[in-house]
Amino acid sequence: MASFLLLQLLHVTSLRLIKQQKKAVAETMKKDTVQANFDNLVFTEKKDLVCGMPVSAGVSDTAHYKGGVYGFCAAECKAEFIKSPETYLSAKQKD
Repeated sequence: MASFLLLQLLHVTSLRLIKQQKKAVAETMKKDTVQANFDNLVFTEKKDLVCGMPVSAGVSDTAHYKGGVYGFCAAECKAEFIKSPETYLSAKQKD
């Protein structure tokens, strides 16, 4: 009886591990697809206007504003830009 319970436990555990592995693979494939889509974009600026990180180092989000495509390293940077895009664009023009 104990060996049957042990086999059941191992079976359930292995099913959970397989499910986790499938999820991890799916997330990796999604990230790769998203990154490939970003790789094909032509950005208006070479740096994240909020934090200054080079867009080529890794883009996680974009915003379109007045015909330009701006890349951001994180959703937080995009959110800051969207709050006041002219602030960041005018700061860029001063540089």
